[in-house]
Amino acid sequence: MHRIVASHLNSFVGEYALEADNPTLQFEKFANYAVLSSKLASSIELDDVTTGEDDDGTAGIAVIINEEHIVSAEDAESIFTQERRNNDVEAVFVQAKTSDGFDLGDFLKFKESVLRFFTQEPYTAKNEIQQDARSAFDVAISNVPKIRHGKPSVGAIFVTTGTYAAPEALETARKEMIKQLETSGLFQNTDVRFMGRDELIKAWVASYSGIEASLVMNSSASLSEIAGIDEAYLVVVKAREYVENLLVSEDGSIRGQLFEENVRHFLGSENPVNAQIAETITDSDGRTRFPVLNNGVTLVSPDVRVQGTTLHISNFQIVNGCQTSHVLYENRNALTDDLMVTLKVVETTDEDVFSELVRATNSQSKIEESQFLSLSPIAKKVEEYFNTYEG
Repeated sequence: MHRIVASHLNSFVGEYALEADNPTLQFEKFANYAVLSSKLASSIELDDVTTGEDDDGTAGIAVIINEEHIVSAEDAESIFTQERRNNDVEAVFVQAKTSDGFDLGDFLKFKESVLRFFTQEPYTAKNEIQQDARSAFDVAISNVPKIRHGKPSVGAIFVTTGTYAAPEALETARKEMIKQLETSGLFQNTDVRFMGRDELIKAWVASYSGIEASLVMNSSASLSEIAGIDEAYLVVVKAREYVENLLVSEDGSIRGQLFEENVRHFLGSENPVNAQIAETITDSDGRTRFPVLNNGVTLVSPDVRVQGTTLHISNFQIVNGCQTSHVLYENRNALTDDLMVTLKVVETTDEDVFSELVRATNSQSKIEESQFLSLSPIAKKVEEYFNTYEG
C-alpha cells in the first residue's frame, strides 16, 4: 500500500478504534467513510454500511434519503408516510481494494453485485446489510410518486490505492455498467467511477478538515462586540457564488455535512414556503428583492476572516437557512448575478454559544396562512370601511 494512504489509514483506524479489525476490513471502512461522508448530514455508523466478509463483491452500501442513511425498510416507510412528495433517494455502492492497480476481474464482480441488487428476484445475497438495504430500496421504489423526478439515483465507486489511467478495458466495462443501469429505467442519475489514491486521500481529508470557502461580498457590516462571539458580520453575496463556492461538492451534489447541526431537514420544494422562495428566484422582478424578502442564512465557524471585500470561512455549519440553501441549490441554473442572498456569519468556538445560536435561530412562532390575508389591499379597504362606523 502506498505510504501516504497507509499513514491516513492508520490515523483513521486509531480515531475510530478499529485496531481489532483485519487490514482488509479497515481499508473497506476507510473507503466507505471517505465516499459517504460528503453525502450525509449526520455521522456515519461504519458497521451499518460495511458489508464485511460475506459480501458478494460490494464492500459498502447505503440507501440515502434526504441526506440521511436509511438502514431498514421500517426507516424508509416512516419517511414516505410524511407529506413531502419530492424526496431525494440515492443508492451508493463502494468496492475497496488495497492493491495499487485496478483489476478488471474485481470490477466485473462489483458490477454484477450491483446489478443483482436491483434486478434479482428474490434477492439472494447472504449479507445482512445488503438485504436490509435492498428492503429499504424496495420501499422507495414502491413510493416513486414521492421521489423527486419519479426516480432514485445510483452511485457505484470502485476504490484502490493506485492511480487510475483509464485503460480501455476498464473504461469499456465502466461504460457498459452505466448503460445497463440506465437501460433498467430505474434511475434519473447514474454515477459509476474509479477512485484512486489521490481522490481517496482528498475525500478523507475533506471529511475531517471541514470546508474552506471564499466569497466576494457585495456589501457587509461588522457587528459590535458580543459576549462569547469573536466576530460577527452581516453580508450580502451573489446567490450563485454562495451555491457554487459553499454548497456544492466536487461531484455536483449538495454538501450534506454542512447541515449536521441544523434542526430541520429540507422539507422539499413542494413545501408552500419553499415554493414561494423558488417563485421569487425565477421571477425577473422578484429576484432583485430576494435579500429583503428572505431571512437569509446563518453560518457558524471557528475561523472567519475578512480581507478587503472577500470573506474567508472554514469548517462551518449552516445552523439556519437549510430551506433557503436547498431551494437555491435546486434552482442553481436559474440564478443570475442580480440575485443576492443575506448571510449572518458568526465566529465562535464556545459550544454553549453555538447551541444557543442553533436554538435561537430556529425558534419562531407559527403563523397561519390565513393571518397573511389581513395584509392584502382589499382586506385593508374592508377594514377602513367598517372603521367609518361607530360602535
